[in-house]
Amino acid sequence: MNRLLSADLARLRKHVLFLFGVSVMLIYGIVAPMQQYSETMKYAQISSPDKLFGGYIIPVCIMTAFLCCVFCAEEYDGGTVRNKLIIGHSRTDVYTSQFLTCLIAGIIMCLAYVIPSTLLGLILPGDFEKTASILALYLTSGMLCISACISIYCMLITTVQNRTAGTVLTLFVVLIVIYIGIITGQHLKLPAETFRVITENGVTKHIYGENPHYPKGIYRTFLEIFYDVLPSGQAWQITYMTAEHLPRMIVSSCMIIIISFLSGRKQFEKKDLK
Repeated sequence: MNRLLSADLARLRKHVLFLFGVSVMLIYGIVAPMQQYSETMKYAQISSPDKLFGGYIIPVCIMTAFLCCVFCAEEYDGGTVRNKLIIGHSRTDVYTSQFLTCLIAGIIMCLAYVIPSTLLGLILPGDFEKTASILALYLTSGMLCISACISIYCMLITTVQNRTAGTVLTLFVVLIVIYIGIITGQHLKLPAETFRVITENGVTKHIYGENPHYPKGIYRTFLEIFYDVLPSGQAWQITYMTAEHLPRMIVSSCMIIIISFLSGRKQFEKKDLK
């Protein structure tokens, strides 16, 4: 297992998509706080570094989707996976090594953004509004959310026999899940009351009333839980630092990681490697 992981990491270090992702997140982690500071000085407004703390999660989730697809597909197409099995490595070890390699790549991309943005946030004027413990929870939740996404990517790529179809399916699922997260979040943010403007006898009136589209009761509870469990829902909450149930999000991500990893590993053991 150690030799497999070392070989995969050695290939990862030279992978174009990995180097591109790390470079993008590093630049983003430096430019974002500098731009925020520039706008703060220009408009004489106080801006908290908290707003940028979770800015890494959406870009990393998207870039790791491409990286996992290409990295795993290259191993299948090049016959590397077959060679690993021929020399005596088990399918479980091969799948685990691929998963851990992609996971390490995602974590490095995250840190490439978090470290410089946090340091610049401490150096430049402006204090963090949230405590260190809350920020640590957000970071833990963000890392686990990305880990959950990577575990799903690896599972989808492995489940489909055709590598091209698996790649297309994975990217399609990413877009759909992001869209569902946006729609769910917008639905939860609907106001409980709304008003309409009418004109009677030349007089304009604002009539307030209950918003018929406002989710409430059991339906709202379901949407809130679904939004906390859905990886894209977690990602949007972490991006805007508006999460209200961080422990629930952390537990949900851990469950997704375990279920996806075990399911993907089981499928890989049955996969026909041509």
